[in-house]
Amino acid sequence: MAEPVSGLAPAKVNLALEVCGRRPDRYHEIDTILQELELADRVTVTPSTSWAVTVSGPHAVGVPVDETNLALKAAMLLAARVGGSPVSIHLEKQIPAAGGLGGGASNAATVLKLLGTQWPGATRGQQLAVAEAVGSDEAFFMTGGTGRAQGRGERVTPLPALPSHDVVLFVPPQTIERKTARMFEALGRLPFDDGRVAAAFAENPPVRFESAMVFNAFERVAFDLFPWLADLWEGIERRISAPVHLCGAGPCLFWIGQQGEGSRIAALAQGAACEVIPTRTVNRE
Repeated sequence: MAEPVSGLAPAKVNLALEVCGRRPDRYHEIDTILQELELADRVTVTPSTSWAVTVSGPHAVGVPVDETNLALKAAMLLAARVGGSPVSIHLEKQIPAAGGLGGGASNAATVLKLLGTQWPGATRGQQLAVAEAVGSDEAFFMTGGTGRAQGRGERVTPLPALPSHDVVLFVPPQTIERKTARMFEALGRLPFDDGRVAAAFAENPPVRFESAMVFNAFERVAFDLFPWLADLWEGIERRISAPVHLCGAGPCLFWIGQQGEGSRIAALAQGAACEVIPTRTVNRE
């Protein structure tokens, strides 16, 4: 690897997210429909004498710069498999951290794909194996578009592309430590889902999708862990006169609807106690 390489690492939303039970490996069985967004970080990988990660951009705060960073972890694991040399990774963060938008997993997947163009032996199979080892959303981001993820998220089935839709993200000013693990722990006290929502989407992908169609199991416990979120959620829905939903394990919220409506929704939401980010779905067909 002689020169820096860079690429975009997109965000995602879950159009359906069901938690179907506990697994013997202590993870949870999920069944989810994931949708790639235009909102993306820029990832740059540069040859180096030592492993490093640096971060800039409007959402750099809260992104780790040690070996807990998923992009760095992915690069080091791939190097161990194929004999790669140290690299420095720079993340220009446009995706809010720890909000349920998959930014860390997407950064990791993008690093794997970039290194796959540079390191002999870093085959697609090796990249996918490392993606699965790093976390749950990384496998989806290796493909992107619209997809169904099962198991703990590693079994990804690409789906027909959702036609272009507008999306508006609502980013609260705070989150919590160990957010995803705590959300799963809270859900464990409630009945699990049966996968019917994700299966119905996969069997008959909609041509038009709107916020009222979103299903997210984590919404059953969101206010328990984010007690301040209820007022924000209610206030946004009152301003835009439409439902919003949790992004993944939260606490970011989102609206999705017809192309051309996003700017109106974003304008109506101005003044809410959150950052408002308009974006769109990505059609990979």
